[in-house]
Amino acid sequence: MNKTIAILLAAGKSERFRNETPKPFLILGGKAIYQYSLSVFETHPEIDEIVFVVPQEMLLVENEKLKKEKRLKTIHLVEGGETRFQSVKNALDHLGANFKLVLIHDAARPFITKDLIDKCIQNLSQNKAVSCAIESTDTLVFANEKGFANSFPDRSKLYRIQTPQAFHLDVLKKGYSLASKEEKTDFTDDGSMISHYNLAPIFLIPGNEKNIKITFPFDLEIAEQILLKKRS
Repeated sequence: MNKTIAILLAAGKSERFRNETPKPFLILGGKAIYQYSLSVFETHPEIDEIVFVVPQEMLLVENEKLKKEKRLKTIHLVEGGETRFQSVKNALDHLGANFKLVLIHDAARPFITKDLIDKCIQNLSQNKAVSCAIESTDTLVFANEKGFANSFPDRSKLYRIQTPQAFHLDVLKKGYSLASKEEKTDFTDDGSMISHYNLAPIFLIPGNEKNIKITFPFDLEIAEQILLKKRS
């Protein structure tokens, strides 16, 4: 009843990247981007199982790969949805009653570390919802409808959210149940949904500047440089 599961999301359409191949399946340093984060979760001692969410067209290929490769953990392959919300919901619907904690991570972030996972799980002992976040170093601005700067918020109070995000599974499922009933599925991450329904405060833990999300082609170039330094 106290198992911990990781949900790895790789079913996005990659519209901003403008490539027919979904970002997590592009090659970085000789292997698919998703394989980096999958490996970290698979070797982490406190992660019991993994749900790998992939596009429908990738199901057969990835299923064959999983069959051929020797795995350290049980990996459940789940078909993603049209939105991030639906993809996570599909993963949650796949889970049994023997899990207590869940970590959700974007497969387009290949540089997740064991330390980030450790901190997420450790802080779930005192909190129902945890998210990695990094301080904003840029000056930020609110723009009006005409495109002019309207106001400048205090950046010392602003953070950029990363994944993984971690939750008590019952809280996360309740959030998805409420959002599904209201047909409100436009949340950009799971923490914002939990906060919207006031289900739990989101405890922020320090993220990692290298834990970048590959969104645009230039991000892939940055990832290649990070990988080179890690290997040198």
